Amino acid sequence: MNEQDVIIQQTTYRKKLSQILHILTSMKTAMALLMLLAVAAMLGTVISPQSYDIYHSIGFRLLLTLICGSTFICSMKQLAALCLLNTWRQLVPWGTLAVHMAIVVIGLGALYGNVYGFSEEIHLSVGKNYEINEEKYRGIGEPFTLHLENFETQYYADGTVSDWISHIRVEQNGQNEFTQEVKVNHPLIYQGVSIYQSSFGMAIQTQYLDAAGNVLQEASLGEGRGMVLEGDTVILPVRYIGGMNPQIMYIVYKGGREYDWGAAPLGSSRFIGSQMGMVKFTEAQPFSGLLIKRDPGIPLVWSGFLLLAVGFFASLYKKQFWSIIKKDR
Repeated sequence: MNEQDVIIQQTTYRKKLSQILHILTSMKTAMALLMLLAVAAMLGTVISPQSYDIYHSIGFRLLLTLICGSTFICSMKQLAALCLLNTWRQLVPWGTLAVHMAIVVIGLGALYGNVYGFSEEIHLSVGKNYEINEEKYRGIGEPFTLHLENFETQYYADGTVSDWISHIRVEQNGQNEFTQEVKVNHPLIYQGVSIYQSSFGMAIQTQYLDAAGNVLQEASLGEGRGMVLEGDTVILPVRYIGGMNPQIMYIVYKGGREYDWGAAPLGSSRFIGSQMGMVKFTEAQPFSGLLIKRDPGIPLVWSGFLLLAVGFFASLYKKQFWSIIKKDR
């Protein structure tokens, strides 16, 4: 290959690269990516996170990255054009640029919160502790502990539920920091971590025993949450029935079908079917379902929305900036 062929080949590569960059950084591509993001967000509300967490998938993060990159390069091209055309006195083009940059800032905030934030629901029984530390959650810093002192349900005069309240004590370095009531719309916020009231129920200590009474498996289960045994067998505590002699209604599934069911008093064991061991419910305590959440990208997102509002109104204004100043004078 002679020198001329090499030059022609390099020129061809540059043209193709330029075309690809032009397509990736065009406004049409940015709008198409935004539409894909909207579709992915809608799918994320329909598909359960237990089956597939769309919001924290690599594809969703890649989509956010492409939107930020494409819109940013497009905005830089727009900024260069505005500087060359000397449009300093006009608000409209600068408002449009602000809208585009706002999309970049919002996207960066969403991406940052997606990567470095977390959201998890826990079940905390009355009198129990739960430690929040760097091993469980990234970016915590100094670890601290949540202690559920009490959980109560408040009712209206007609008997309907008005509120669920968790009395939570925050402990750090062996010291009691403070105690706060956590309600559905009143979260506890500490060290950038928000604790929301999300659910409640009974934590049922469930045991699976052999015929001789030896404990083979044990777990603390909420009502409607099963304990998987060997093979395809599941013990499912269905409901706690209080009173003088509290009982647990349960169902045993085997191979996806109902195998056995019944009601067992607390502390008493019951044989499961004819070819298996026994089930025993030793304790039932009320628990509070708490959503532990941290999103470090929120300040960026709110800043982006503020810039979006400013840019939107500026882009609708069709008069020149200097004419406004003259009128004020």
